[in-house]
Amino acid sequence: MQITSVVPVTVTFPLGREPMSFCFVRLETDDGLVGYGEACDSYGCSYAGVLAEVITQAYAPLLIGRDIVAVEPLADRLRLSTRRRLGDQWVATQARSAVEIALWDLVAQAAGRSVSQLLGQVRDRVAVYASSTFLDEGPAQFHADLLAPLLERGVRMAKVRVGPDWQQDLRTLTELRGLLDDDIALMVDGSETFTLPTAVEIAARLGELGVRWFEEPIPQGARAAIATLSARSAVPIAYGEHLYGREDVLGALTHDGISVLQPDVSISGGIAESRAIAGLASYYGARIVPHVCAGPISLAGNVALAASVHAIRAIEYPLSLIPAWEALGVGPPLGLAGIQDGSLAVPSVPGLGVRLAEDVAARYPYQVPGARVAGTVGGLPDRFVGDR
Repeated sequence: MQITSVVPVTVTFPLGREPMSFCFVRLETDDGLVGYGEACDSYGCSYAGVLAEVITQAYAPLLIGRDIVAVEPLADRLRLSTRRRLGDQWVATQARSAVEIALWDLVAQAAGRSVSQLLGQVRDRVAVYASSTFLDEGPAQFHADLLAPLLERGVRMAKVRVGPDWQQDLRTLTELRGLLDDDIALMVDGSETFTLPTAVEIAARLGELGVRWFEEPIPQGARAAIATLSARSAVPIAYGEHLYGREDVLGALTHDGISVLQPDVSISGGIAESRAIAGLASYYGARIVPHVCAGPISLAGNVALAASVHAIRAIEYPLSLIPAWEALGVGPPLGLAGIQDGSLAVPSVPGLGVRLAEDVAARYPYQVPGARVAGTVGGLPDRFVGDR
C-alpha cells in the first residue's frame, strides 16, 4: 500500500456563535483507500490555510510514494525531517497530528479493523463531559438550559468558563451549582486569562463549590506561575491543549505540578503520541481527560484514543460544535442522538469509523478570519487580556 496523494481540505462553517474553521487532510493510496485526519489549534483551526500550507509544502513530499506498513515510522519521518526547520510545537505539530490520524485511518482500514481495535480497545463506549460557554454570557438559568439536553441524556460532568469579570462569574457559578443535581460534576476553564494572585483567589472559591478542576487559568508560557498555583490551589489544575509531545508534557508534569492532563490527538502529535502522553500522566498520578474542540474527524480520533487507554474515563464534548459534527461527518451519529447514558459508542467499522462529508465541505470554503478573533464575542480586547 503506497501513498499517492496528501490533500488538505479547509472549511469555514457557520455556527450559531460565530464562523469556525477546520483543517482536514485526505490521504489516498494506490489501492484506492482514503484516510482522513484533522488538525486543531485549540479552538478548531482559525488559520486553517496556514496549517494546510504546512501539510502541502512540508509533509506531503515526505509521504507521497511511501509504503504504509505501520504509522509510527512515517510519523517519525515527518517529525525528524522538519523539527529543526519548523520546530516541534504549535503549527508544525498540529499539522503533523492531522496527517498521523489519517495514517492510522488507512492502516486500520487495510487491516480490516477499527483504529481502537488496532490499538487495543478496552471499552465499547466513551463518556463525554459537556463543554459550555462563558459565564458572563447569561444568568445561571441560561447556562442550566444550555446544559440540559446533554444532562438529560445521562452526561454527569459539565464545564463552564470564567473571564476577566470573574467576581460576577463566580456569583453566576454559585447559582448554577444550586440549579444542577448534586451528582453533576462541575469544572471551570480560565482560558489563560489571569495573573497568579487572582488565579489563587478564584481557585479558593472554586474549592468551596466542589469544582473538579481549574483549567488553564494562567497563560501557558508562565510556567513558574503555574507551578506556584498548582502548589497553592484548592482544586486540581488542568493543562494540555497547549502541550506538544511527550517532552513538553513531561516538563509540565515534573515542574508545573499539574494534576489533570488534557492531550488532544489533533494537537499533541497524533494518536500514538497522545497514548504515550497518557502513559506519562498515569506515572505521575495525573488524571487524563482529552481536549476536543474541532470537527468530526478530530472527535473520532479522540474517541479512539479514549477507547484504547484504561485511564481515560471521559473526553470533552463542546456543545457549540454539534452542528458542524452532524453536517461534516459521515458515519455514526456524533450529535445528541449518539449520546446514550452519557457516552458515545466506539465505532467498530474499519478505520476511524467517521469520514469527511467532502460534498458538504465544498459548500463552505475557507475564509481567512482577518481581524475576527476566534473564540470571542466582541474581539480580543474583551477577553484573554488579564484581570479587571
